[in-house]
Amino acid sequence: MVSALLVSILMHGTDVCPMNSAARHSLQFAINKIVYKIFGAMSLDACIEISAHFGIESVENLVANRRNRFINRCGETDNCLCQMLR
Repeated sequence: MVSALLVSILMHGTDVCPMNSAARHSLQFAINKIVYKIFGAMSLDACIEISAHFGIESVENLVANRRNRFINRCGETDNCLCQMLR
């Protein structure tokens, strides 16, 4: 529960600014460190296993899902600017 809340707070940063590869790596590093601290993980393999067990997706997947939801919502509106994003 706590980890999901922290991940969602960090992911709001993706709404504010465009995500380049350095920003994605930095955000993934922060999420990994949170998992290390909360669960006492000692390696990246343990961090990946814990993340999978608790449903914490990778930053790449989260950013792609958020982008797709945004595009789908914009495509459903009658706004001409949103229609151009299709």
